[in-house]
Amino acid sequence: MTTVVGIQGNGYVVLAADSQITEDNLRTISLGTPKIVQIGYVAIGITGDTRAGDILTYNWKPPTYRGEDPVQFMGKKMIPSIINAFNKNTYDWANVDKKDGGFDYLIAFDSNLFHIACDMSFIQNELKVYGIGSGGQFATGYLFSLDYQVMTQDKAVEIAQKAVEIASILDINTCPPIQIAVQKRKSK
Repeated sequence: MTTVVGIQGNGYVVLAADSQITEDNLRTISLGTPKIVQIGYVAIGITGDTRAGDILTYNWKPPTYRGEDPVQFMGKKMIPSIINAFNKNTYDWANVDKKDGGFDYLIAFDSNLFHIACDMSFIQNELKVYGIGSGGQFATGYLFSLDYQVMTQDKAVEIAQKAVEIASILDINTCPPIQIAVQKRKSK
């Protein structure tokens, strides 16, 4: 799998991911296959089943966000649009082999950050830090050990990178180089 970390700050979101792709017994380091993609105004950190990530990266257009309540927007527009993209591309997301990990995403827009699970449920963590993928628990443990509630964007980048580096030491499916993406709140 992989490790993706997300930190939601005041007016920004930082995403960090490793660069290892693991398929059966094959391990590949690939910066050409990013685990963090920007699709219009949406940034997505992708873990798990690569087919689902490929559909979002190349065949999905996010619905227009007009500043409405982000949780309502996720449930009423974003999730249905993702399901529609999966259906149009004949991806049976409801029957993904979850024992092999399925997929998980961190999705950011307008400095809001959500975790989407392979059953298409979504959460917004009150602590505003996330770690997903096979090394996600290691990265999250590091994040929880810090006073991360109030930090600058630059400090969040540094901490997110360190969290993925720690996961790369402890998780065989996580390996540098680290990919970083910063998304800021759009101006109003």
